[in-house]
Amino acid sequence: MKRLIGLLFILMVVISGTFYLVMGSSKAKLTEPVEMNKVNDDFILHVRAERTDQGFQVLRSLEYKGEEQITIMHRTPLISISVEYDKPRFTGSPVTQTLDPGDVYYPQEPRVYSSLEKGEYTLFANGQFYFNGQIINIKSEETIQFQ
Repeated sequence: MKRLIGLLFILMVVISGTFYLVMGSSKAKLTEPVEMNKVNDDFILHVRAERTDQGFQVLRSLEYKGEEQITIMHRTPLISISVEYDKPRFTGSPVTQTLDPGDVYYPQEPRVYSSLEKGEYTLFANGQFYFNGQIINIKSEETIQFQ
């Protein structure tokens, strides 16, 4: 009887492990890093999607290439990221930031996503801020592929 229980236990462990491996590997991985660098006058919107152990992350920043110190105002996030739908969400409180020539502004931590199923998806980036009383929108999109 002990032998039968032991055998059943080992069989359940093997089946559970196999199920875990199959289900865990069913998600695809980002095939290669994707970069977007969109220029708008003195500003460059930088976005990079890269693979992580759990899926992928999107890093984003705003570079200022002007010649004088300036101040911008934006809501959070400065750069809204979305996959498969172009609906930016700027919901946070206003933030004021002073930028010097050559500054690269990283206002948010990387946006982390779980792995997606195999296929191609569109990554949308929308940077929005106010400069000299004018709203500046910098939009970009790129295809990301998972296999």
